[in-house]
Amino acid sequence: MDAIQERMLTRSLKAGDRDAFKALFNSYAPSFLWFAASLLKDQAAAEDVVQNVFMKLWTGRKRLDENKSLKNYLLVAVRNEVFCHHRDSFSRRSEAISADMPDASPGADASVSASQLGELVERIISTLPPRRNLIYNMSRKGHLCNADIAARLDLSVRTVEKHLELALSDIRSALPPDLSR
Repeated sequence: MDAIQERMLTRSLKAGDRDAFKALFNSYAPSFLWFAASLLKDQAAAEDVVQNVFMKLWTGRKRLDENKSLKNYLLVAVRNEVFCHHRDSFSRRSEAISADMPDASPGADASVSASQLGELVERIISTLPPRRNLIYNMSRKGHLCNADIAARLDLSVRTVEKHLELALSDIRSALPPDLSR
């Protein structure tokens, strides 16, 4: 598909034209499916990734810039979705491994300290600047990847990363020295 045709289809897509969406999907989905499958080594997961990207394209179509390459935008979106898939998959495996490990409860005193530490961290988080607090909670409690947070808040991924970096730094600096290691 040439740049002029892509620009016309993008303009139509922004207006809600389903045929333009279908034309873009039929043109780009096969190569993105191959790309995602080559990164994931799992055809079903690759299909989910591409489907998610095109679903997000449809829901966010009004924010598209028709003067920029839609193909490049979608390629980056597929890559980010693959990264999110890897992160989520890693988290699920880590939780499963933790659940299978024998219970090594350190005792009641340690669990009280752990709950107190949790409360302290929650208080620190509540004092973060509003945007930083929102991004931190979307990441840690909402389990969203940086790319999803960036898309939802209309920010760059780097901005989200910086907010998370600053939030963690704020939390560490507010903890007592013997706990912030």
